[in-house]
Amino acid sequence: MNIKITLKKIAQEAGVSQATVSRIVNQNTNVSPELTEKVEAAARKLGVELPREHNNISQTHERCHVVGILLSDLSNPYFQEILKGVVDEAKLLDYGVQVFETYEDPRSEEESFQHIGRFNLDGVIMCASRLSRYRLLNFYQKTQLPMVLVNRYIKNSNICSILIDYEKAMIQATAHLIALGHKRIGFLAGPASSESAKVRMNGIRIAMERDGLELDEEYCPRCFPTIEGGFQAMTSLLSITKNRQPTAILAYNDLIAIGALRAVRSRGLRIPEDISLIGIDNIEMASHSNPPLTTISPPKKQMGSLAMRTIYRMNTGDYEHSEGYIELDAPLTLRSSTTVCAER
Repeated sequence: MNIKITLKKIAQEAGVSQATVSRIVNQNTNVSPELTEKVEAAARKLGVELPREHNNISQTHERCHVVGILLSDLSNPYFQEILKGVVDEAKLLDYGVQVFETYEDPRSEEESFQHIGRFNLDGVIMCASRLSRYRLLNFYQKTQLPMVLVNRYIKNSNICSILIDYEKAMIQATAHLIALGHKRIGFLAGPASSESAKVRMNGIRIAMERDGLELDEEYCPRCFPTIEGGFQAMTSLLSITKNRQPTAILAYNDLIAIGALRAVRSRGLRIPEDISLIGIDNIEMASHSNPPLTTISPPKKQMGSLAMRTIYRMNTGDYEHSEGYIELDAPLTLRSSTTVCAER
């Protein structure tokens, strides 16, 4: 009997992932009795016997009700809000949360995978992962742990992706700047390894092309997603000849935007009178900057809560593959950092 083919057929009949069937075969008690019965019934209907692997570790394993979450930067208020959403939901579900910080470094993510193996986790939430698709899938295939990706998409029915429609959000933000008369628009583009940065830049490009404008690559420096990264990137843009400098800037996140604001001031220029500025994330600091920052507002706590609830549902058998791609809107919050272009 070809076990791999059999497991796939059983999974299809039961309406669950092949990974779930594999956990039942390995007698992993992370799977609920109800879901186990559903899979066993599917096997009986197909007229096959569910194969069993006798694994002493699996037999002694008990559900620990702890979920791991990988975050790139715990000092970033954006990730703090997502983590709060995860923790608050975990408390409601009687789960604990184990945090791994990866410092925007794919190598650190790889090292975290090694540590995850030492914990008896019930699932993993990965926020803004910088790892390649191959590495992520390899980790999933090795562990068979329920996995949710936040701000990252991988086409795999066993992995849930929760994303913001940043292309739509950036189209809206860019259209706002164009309506104010801005034509030379820049983008402080964040990390080169960020898939989300590419989506955001594409949204800017789409909006500009609709109005017959072009996004100049010279106006799109890469930078660390920090205040210092924003300061340095904006300083480089301000070194361009004044009559060629962008009159409006979109930033990869609010921290970069705040750094850009400081760079503009250091040159004796003003926001928004000389340069309009829009951030992303709507962190608390954005509303208290001077001037208060216009920004795109993703539902950060909701994303964390939804990720935690999805892990729980994956473990209890209440998760459908059709729910594996969740996209949320992020509206533009208008404050005081944008105005009519002075060259209009």
